Amino acid sequence: MSNKLQAGFARIVCLPDNLVAHIAGNDAKTDISVDGLRDELAVTCIALQEGGKTYLIYTCDTVTINDFYHHIKEMVTEATGVPGENIVLNATHTHSAPTIKNDLPGKEEYLAKFKIACVDAARAAIADLSEASLSYGSAQTRNMTFVRHYWMLDGSSYGNGHGSVAPGFKSHMYEGDPECQILKFTRPAEGKKDIIMINLAAHATICSGKDLKTKLSADFPYYVRTYVEKNTDAHCAYFIAAGGDSTPNSRMGLSPYGKDPNAFGTRLGEYVVDQLDNLTAAEGDDVTLYGEIYTAKRMKEGVEDEVRLAHAREVLALRTKFGSHRAPEVVAKVKEYGFHTNFEASGLVGRANAPESGSFPIHAMAIGNVGITFFPGELFSTFGKEIKANSPMAFTFVVTCSEDHQLYFPNEIGCEHKFYEYGITRYERGTGGAVGNRYCQIFAEHMKR
Repeated sequence: MSNKLQAGFARIVCLPDNLVAHIAGNDAKTDISVDGLRDELAVTCIALQEGGKTYLIYTCDTVTINDFYHHIKEMVTEATGVPGENIVLNATHTHSAPTIKNDLPGKEEYLAKFKIACVDAARAAIADLSEASLSYGSAQTRNMTFVRHYWMLDGSSYGNGHGSVAPGFKSHMYEGDPECQILKFTRPAEGKKDIIMINLAAHATICSGKDLKTKLSADFPYYVRTYVEKNTDAHCAYFIAAGGDSTPNSRMGLSPYGKDPNAFGTRLGEYVVDQLDNLTAAEGDDVTLYGEIYTAKRMKEGVEDEVRLAHAREVLALRTKFGSHRAPEVVAKVKEYGFHTNFEASGLVGRANAPESGSFPIHAMAIGNVGITFFPGELFSTFGKEIKANSPMAFTFVVTCSEDHQLYFPNEIGCEHKFYEYGITRYERGTGGAVGNRYCQIFAEHMKR
């Protein structure tokens, strides 16, 4: 093993054998996809090696990485010798990939195939290792990402969590994060392509629109990486940044991309390619991956209202009975009891049943003076911007939807207005900001070494 920084890349296409699967962005046990494939679903692995240690960073075309993906690290370790603590799994958060939940057709077969793809990608990425140097930069996009919470003309607020809005829309409540971050590993060896990592604070939800809901898709992450790879001599991997409150679409007529993931991904790719000549070289190439278990208080707001909690349990029972939150009986009961959505009801029941605190893994990587955060959930964009502003690293690349997915971490605005994300969040207000502060502390401690 060389002590100098090396990087390797691999992508393994991973599709259900019969293309019959439940699409993650659609309702459980309904909308079974039988209409084929729109674009490629894949497992991507970036291998980094320095100082005698090897690290594996994955970005996978799936909605989340959760407990259904247990044992992947053990399988990769057995196949490659890379210890589990040096492996980080991440999702692109496409809502149009096969879901891995419930007793749906092909679940076990697809999960087994997915795990094998992760092993194969690790082997191939390690075999592709070559000496590399790191540089960083970003592009400020325009009219691409929008906060999905709104002010209405009558002064009320609206946020259903999916980028659509009732008549009477006035404006978005606050600005999201339009920055597309770029990391580039330049590999001068003959025959070795450079490796580009990019992120954006936006849900990959374009393809989950009604017109495309029966086709499996990686959504715009596929089209942006495809554009970059066609227009550069480089591999490209997409990661989702802190965009738990963000969507690619706007009801202000600002977005020219509608529900077209090809157009959206292509435009994002253009932003990336345009900035590749303006990147800054990182100082140092030492690699350190920090991992720890973070403990936070669970959300308990609302559980003291016994009547409302009883109503929530009734809604949840109906949802279980009919197997869908879209069943007319469920919709009627949600409206009767005054819940914003059925998710608010199920979230309230979850809060009542949850322990007082919970724990989840967080990871942070330092490569020279560049930091990367891997967060196991959906941070609101305000927290992502705070991490980047407060981090002592020269550049901090924010990644969310990492392993052991913990749902949403809304900001105070989302909690006060009781938006969809607040209804199902597992942790008390302010947890997203507190975890962001912990990342900055980790980097500060690293800089003192």
